[in-house]
Amino acid sequence: MFVLWSISPERYPKLGRILLLVIGFSVSVAAQSDLSSVHILPPTDANSPSSPRSAFRSDVDLVLVNVSVLDRHQRTVAGLASADFSLLEDKQPQSIKYFSSEDQPLSLAIVLDASASMAPRIEQARKAVLDLVRTSNPRDDISVVLVGDKPRIAFHFDDSIETLPTRLEIIQPEGRTALWDAMLLSLHELQSSHHRRRALVVISDGGDNHSAYTESELKSVLEEADVEVYAVGMFERFPRRNEERRGPRDLDELTTITGGRLLSVHDDDEMRRGVAEINTELRSQYVLGYSPSNRTRDGHWRKIKVALRHESDPGRLQLFFKRGYYAQAE
Repeated sequence: MFVLWSISPERYPKLGRILLLVIGFSVSVAAQSDLSSVHILPPTDANSPSSPRSAFRSDVDLVLVNVSVLDRHQRTVAGLASADFSLLEDKQPQSIKYFSSEDQPLSLAIVLDASASMAPRIEQARKAVLDLVRTSNPRDDISVVLVGDKPRIAFHFDDSIETLPTRLEIIQPEGRTALWDAMLLSLHELQSSHHRRRALVVISDGGDNHSAYTESELKSVLEEADVEVYAVGMFERFPRRNEERRGPRDLDELTTITGGRLLSVHDDDEMRRGVAEINTELRSQYVLGYSPSNRTRDGHWRKIKVALRHESDPGRLQLFFKRGYYAQAE
């Protein structure tokens, strides 16, 4: 398995550079009355020569976990309180010290597949991007990264939103699909955004066939990045190419580890519903904060599990949340 913190710069010079660009794993929250007893440490200095691993660790006393709760019909469940949740870290119960269910603004990076294979679906994909933006919080940051032979940023967070439809209209599908590279570029772009909450939405028709970086490398970065990833898969019902057959599995794995999910669509109606579901989930999440009982700074992976208390039918509701984080190392 590819392991982030054991990478040798001599052996993986390109990967080391991009990880330092895209990883900024720190937590900051606005001052609130119920946080008065919680101390949030400042982010570590990723460039400090005395702390070479600090770019890959979270140095916090408060861990924040975004949780989506869906029913059997994939509808969000509202009205839950802090007492309705239980939270474990490495199987040890944790005390929830911060709770919110408000729609807070977020920074949203949209990865739009504009490779040649998307030619029959590009108009549908353009509409999906605009639907995501039109239904977003007016205070959200928006960025759009295009997938092709090489990824490029088509719309920056500070660009005027009025120019987005025109920029999307001139996009012409071409080239192969460097999807993993585009997702890494989006993570890099998110580091310059303005909001603590960050999400990435991928709109693509299949898997990767041209990236310099592997799915395993991207997965390792996502495990460290405090970013939720959703994907809208415009998949063929009977895929012919190998990357198309792998696409649903790969995107499902990448979204799941971040607390997001994959939605497969096949026509305009399913696309509209999928975009609406993602937007509703991002606006209806619960944020749980806890101070880990394990204070050891060993740099190890800490597994998180969230469940609902007093749920008589465990299969009735689904919970989506990030799977864990890496503790700060000494």
